[in-house]
Amino acid sequence: MHTIKKIILTTMFSIMNCQAQESFESLFNQGTQEFQCGNHDQAIVAYKKALSYNTTCPQLYFNLGLVHLQQKCFEQAADAFKQAIDHDANYTKARYHLGTALRDQEKNQEALEQFQKTLSLDPNHYDALVGLARVLNAVSKFEESTRCFERALGLQPQNANILLEYANTLNMANQTEKALEIYYKILAILPNNSSIMYNVAYTLKKLNRIEEALPVYQRVLELDPNNSEAHFSLSLAYLITGNFEQGWPEYEWRWKRDQGSARNLSKPLWDGTPLHGKTILLHAEQGLGDSFQFIRYAKMVKERGGKIVAAVHSPLVTLFKLCPYMDTVISLNDNLPFYDVHAPLMSLPYLLKTRAETIPHDMPYLYADPALVESWKEKLSADKKFKIGICWQGNSNYSTHFLRTAVAAKSISLPTFMPLLTMPGVSTYNLQKVTGEDQLNLLPTNASLINFGDDFDTTHGRFMDTAAVMKNLDLIITVDTSIAHLAGGLGVPAWVFLPEPPDWRWMLKRTDTPWYPTMRLFRQPAAGDWDSVMQTITAELTKLMTPKQSIAEKIRDIQEEIARIEQQLNLHEHKQSFDANFTQLNQTMFALCAEHNKLKKAIQGTV
Repeated sequence: MHTIKKIILTTMFSIMNCQAQESFESLFNQGTQEFQCGNHDQAIVAYKKALSYNTTCPQLYFNLGLVHLQQKCFEQAADAFKQAIDHDANYTKARYHLGTALRDQEKNQEALEQFQKTLSLDPNHYDALVGLARVLNAVSKFEESTRCFERALGLQPQNANILLEYANTLNMANQTEKALEIYYKILAILPNNSSIMYNVAYTLKKLNRIEEALPVYQRVLELDPNNSEAHFSLSLAYLITGNFEQGWPEYEWRWKRDQGSARNLSKPLWDGTPLHGKTILLHAEQGLGDSFQFIRYAKMVKERGGKIVAAVHSPLVTLFKLCPYMDTVISLNDNLPFYDVHAPLMSLPYLLKTRAETIPHDMPYLYADPALVESWKEKLSADKKFKIGICWQGNSNYSTHFLRTAVAAKSISLPTFMPLLTMPGVSTYNLQKVTGEDQLNLLPTNASLINFGDDFDTTHGRFMDTAAVMKNLDLIITVDTSIAHLAGGLGVPAWVFLPEPPDWRWMLKRTDTPWYPTMRLFRQPAAGDWDSVMQTITAELTKLMTPKQSIAEKIRDIQEEIARIEQQLNLHEHKQSFDANFTQLNQTMFALCAEHNKLKKAIQGTV
């Protein structure tokens, strides 16, 4: 009897297991079928029911992850792939797709680890190589990324899409010549492809081969007349060569290139005609340096009979209120007052038909607070050395990778400034704010750099102390950032480091600029070579230092002698005998002052 009962129970359990297995397989197959038909919600229901029969099947979790991935539910997808891996640590597909789900959540470090584990299981996993390369790009590890693309292309050498990504990565890694070679290789596979042609033109422009780039841009626009990227990039090619007549109209394509950047304003765009007392809203765009550079046009607009309302970045409001040609200055975030027409600041050169020879360069057009200028004059009066303000880094907090890369290319490591920071007879002042101050810890103990207090540019407003200090320094030496444009707008002497290639506004090969008469440009001989530029600047500064010091000493001696004679003249003692000496000393003083003024012009790069 006991044996019969045992047989019956065993048979029942076998039947139940068979039924469970049949139910699991049925639900699994149902989920797969629904997935293949694009019925994602039904597929999830079926897969989750299947889990009630079997919670240890890696394939089930993997399929569930794929459905969530299709629905762009990346967190749920990652959880499902992790469950699959928990039940099979060597599940290569699950690891690869987990990396993909993590990358889509911008969890780049975790994604990187999963792609690397996938490749440890399968070194020739093509998709994992490509996925790893893309994550490395996202974290700006371009050299490593290029090696991953090269391994992937070893497996699929004619894959045009991956060749394109590889070339783009080479471009970001500043391996520009090699990138150009790959773009030409892709054109052989896809002739007359306007997107590839655009990349060729862009890369030629980046190499400063502008004359070669122009016909390629024009061919792109023949194939794709509304290609906003090509129009905009063509504008920069024209502008950097000083061809403003063709450059400014093309520059207006920036609005179609980035639809989200244009302000949604109800009033019409100004057409450049006389305003006859109308109120015009001038609104800032792009960076702080761009506003410093192009706010000069507000004066020209004012001369056309307009009442100026300037909407600018919040940090610039206080400083711009000091400009006498402004009627109202507000922040871009403020509610707009009444206005009749509007114009973006960087459209004004187009609207006013600016050519290279008609750039408005009346200096200054930016102004420091007179009270702060006097205050800083008193604070700095004890320093009798040659006073230089320096800035070494641009804004590294831009949201896009392209802009961060551009800023990195024109920024300099602070220790590169050591020749200036140890130069005899020089006092160096720190004008770096917001980003880059962490590099102060990189300086050796023999570096001499004077830092201002925590209230600098905070108590009185952003750039307010900076502008006042600049008016009391002998020279500003800076990278291409807002500090350069502020110095230029204030009309103070400034030397600017420029990367190779430079931004369009500095044009090509010039050591001066029509935008700023008091500015001198120092260009990299090759991309990344800041040491050579610093050697040139140090040599030029050394030439200026010795004569300036000796002339200043002579002037002080003569001033003291004149003061002594004037005192005697006031006492009416031997007046006539002193008159001749007095005249001679004044003539000598005049000659030395003329020599000193010539030296000041040399500092500004105008001699």
